[in-house]
Amino acid sequence: VVGNHWYLFDKNNGAMQTGFQNLAPYGQNKIVYYNKDGQLQYGLNKIDGYNYLFDKSSGAMQTGLQNLAPYGQNKTVYFASNGQMQYGQKQIDGHWYLFNKDDGAMQTGFQDLTPYGQNKVVYYASNGQMQYGQQAIGNHWYLFSKYNGAMQTGFQNLAPYGQDKIVYYNKDGQLQYGSQVINGKKYYFDKSSGKMYTGVAYNADTRTIQYYATNGQMQFGKVNIAGKTYDFDDKTGNLLMQGLVTLGGKNYLLNSNYKAITGQQVIGNHWYLFSKYDGSMQTGFQDLTPYGQNKTVYYATNGQMQYGKQNIDGHWYLFDQYSGAMYKGWLMSGNDWYYYNQQNGQLQTGSAVINGVGYNFDGNGKQILNYSIDYRYALPAGKGDDETAANNYIILHDVGVESGAAANARYFHDTVDTNESYVTFVVGDGGKVYQVGRPGQVSWGAGSVANHNAPVQIELGRTYNSGQFWQDYVTYVRVARDMAGKYGIPLTLDAGGAGTRGIKSHYWVTKNIWGDHVDPYGYLSRFGVTQAKLAHDLLYGV
Repeated sequence: VVGNHWYLFDKNNGAMQTGFQNLAPYGQNKIVYYNKDGQLQYGLNKIDGYNYLFDKSSGAMQTGLQNLAPYGQNKTVYFASNGQMQYGQKQIDGHWYLFNKDDGAMQTGFQDLTPYGQNKVVYYASNGQMQYGQQAIGNHWYLFSKYNGAMQTGFQNLAPYGQDKIVYYNKDGQLQYGSQVINGKKYYFDKSSGKMYTGVAYNADTRTIQYYATNGQMQFGKVNIAGKTYDFDDKTGNLLMQGLVTLGGKNYLLNSNYKAITGQQVIGNHWYLFSKYDGSMQTGFQDLTPYGQNKTVYYATNGQMQYGKQNIDGHWYLFDQYSGAMYKGWLMSGNDWYYYNQQNGQLQTGSAVINGVGYNFDGNGKQILNYSIDYRYALPAGKGDDETAANNYIILHDVGVESGAAANARYFHDTVDTNESYVTFVVGDGGKVYQVGRPGQVSWGAGSVANHNAPVQIELGRTYNSGQFWQDYVTYVRVARDMAGKYGIPLTLDAGGAGTRGIKSHYWVTKNIWGDHVDPYGYLSRFGVTQAKLAHDLLYGV
C-alpha cells in the first residue's frame, strides 16, 4: 500500500505491474486489475472497450450474474469467465437469459427478440430464465413453445403439453374463453378450461344447446346428428326444442324459450339434477354443495334421486328416506351397530380401525362386539332422558357400594323416576354388560353439565374376587373404547380441564365441573389398577 492505493511489484525483479494480474503466486486466489499508474482498480471499469467489474472491497474480478445495486446501478448483468460483461441472448447453466444489447441489463417479462435477430416474443421469469409451456402470468394463461420458448397465438392443440384439448390464444397470447368470433366463424371455449367445444354443447353464456363441428365452428339450420335431423336457429345456433331432450348421449331440460333449466328439478314426483356447468342431466354420486345443499346424493341411470339402502357396484349405501342425503358414520339400528365409511359412505364389513379403535363387522355390516349386552334392564321409551348429549365425554364410574352389576342396573331401571339417577351401561358380574340408558342420549350420573356432554356413562360393579374383577375390568375398558370410537371421543383419560374432550373418571368431573364423587380409582386400586394403567389400557386396549 502506497498512500491510499494498492500496487503490485514483481516478486523477482521488483518491477511495478499494470493490467490484469492473477495474484495466485502472491497467495491470493483472485484476478485483479492495475491501471497505467499501477493502482488497483475497483467497481465498474471499461478496459479495451469491454466492461468489467472488480469487487468494491477486494478488487477481485467478478464473473457470473451480478447485481450492480451496490455499485449504484439498478440492474443485474452477466460477466463471462474472462470477466467481460455480456449482451444479448446467453445460455447459462442450461437456461436462456437475455441481456440488453445496450447496457447489459438482464431482462424479465415479455420480450420481443426481433432486435436480437429472432422473430418471436418470449417470456423471462423474475430470475431471468426463459419460460416454456403453459404459464399463468397476471390473470391470463399463455403458451410458450416447448422447443424455443416462442409465445403461441391462434388455435393450439395442447396434447404435446399433457392436456387433451384444443384452445385459442388471441394476438396478445392470452387464452380465450366463452363465445368467440374468429375469422367470421363462431366458436365456444369452455369458461373454466378454455377447451374448444365440438359436438353437442351447452353454451353457459346463453344457457342454450348448440352444435359445433369437429373444427369447432358453430352449426346452423338443420343438422344431422347420429342419423337424426335437428333444427338449430339460423342466427343464434340454438337448438329449437322444448322439454326433456336427449342429444349427443346426454339429456337436457329446455323451457319454452329453448333455454336449458339447470340445478335440482322435480319431474313427475322425482328429483333430477341438471348440471349448472354443462346443462346435462346427472347420474351417479353427486355433491350438491355447488347447488346450495350440504349433502351427497345418488341419481340412478334414469336420473332419479335414490333413497334408503342401495347396493351400488357391489357396495351398500344408505340414503335418507326424505332428503336422499348419503349417510356417513355410525348408525344404531335397534340394538345393532353399523358403520358407513366417512369418506365414501360404503357400509363397512370385515375389520377396520375407526377413530383409533379396532372393530369387526359381519358380512351384513353388523358390528361383532367383543362383549355381550343384556337388555333386560334397558329403560323403555318415555323413561329417562330423551335429549341427545354432546359428544365430548365418556364418563367412568364404579357403583360405590359392595354390589354387582345386575343389582345396580335393576336399581337404576326401577327407581329412575324417584331417584333421578342412571347411566348408560353397568359392567360386572364376571364381564357382563347391562344396558340401562340408550347410547347417545343424556343420562343422569354425573351432574347436569357433565350429563349433557356425555353420550355414554359406564358404571363398574364391585367384587372381592380377583378372577371376576379382571373379567369385569377387561370388559369395562372394551365398552369405553368401543363407545369412544363410535362418538369420535379421544381415548385420553382425564386430560385437561372442563371442555377438554376425552374419557373422564367421575373423580375428574368432581375436580373440574361439579360433585363430590372420586370413583372409580379407589375401587380399581383394590386390584392394583392405577390411573396410569387405566389410561394405557384405554389408549391401546387390553
